Amino acid sequence: MDERRRSRSRSRDRDDHDQQQAQMFVGGMTAQQIASLPMFATAGGQAAQEKINRELFIGNTPPGTSEMLLLQFLNGAMRRVNLCGPHETPILNCRVNTKFAFIELLNAEMANRALNLNGIPFLGAVLKVSRPSKYAGPPIPTKTWQELTGQALPSGAMVDSEQEKINRELFVGNTTPEMTERMLTEFLGNAMEQVGLNIMP
Repeated sequence: MDERRRSRSRSRDRDDHDQQQAQMFVGGMTAQQIASLPMFATAGGQAAQEKINRELFIGNTPPGTSEMLLLQFLNGAMRRVNLCGPHETPILNCRVNTKFAFIELLNAEMANRALNLNGIPFLGAVLKVSRPSKYAGPPIPTKTWQELTGQALPSGAMVDSEQEKINRELFVGNTTPEMTERMLTEFLGNAMEQVGLNIMP
């Protein structure tokens, strides 16, 4: 009977030892501890950030724009103005929604170059090319399509009305509660007249 107990005890001790050995890895760490290390915890996050760095938002797309047409058009435009090599295909993927699209480029550098397509005319509209809202990288200095090519905006081209409104708006802060819209309009009109900026007829 004692022999049997001792055998079970040795077996249990061996199992506990084997279990401890199985849980221990590099430097005495468990698998869970290793997975929580920054280099392992951010690997998935880095891949997601890399994808965001390669994506661009394309706004003001005309209704009925197909993914293939937009993909071919933008790849051709990049080749035409030497933003990529003559045989390169920098834009890999395109997802089109009703009034906007997202494109995925070969790498972040190509995405930076493709930002120069902002303002390119496409099927009677002027495309807005920018970083998606999730982008957290540094701003990249770019030109508009018109600055890059020296071409004027085509007459009758549809401009993104929201962007056009933003370009015309001005924020005026620190006003008094008594100030009305009419008072502010008169004040700014007079101030502009005094410095020769009044262009109203």
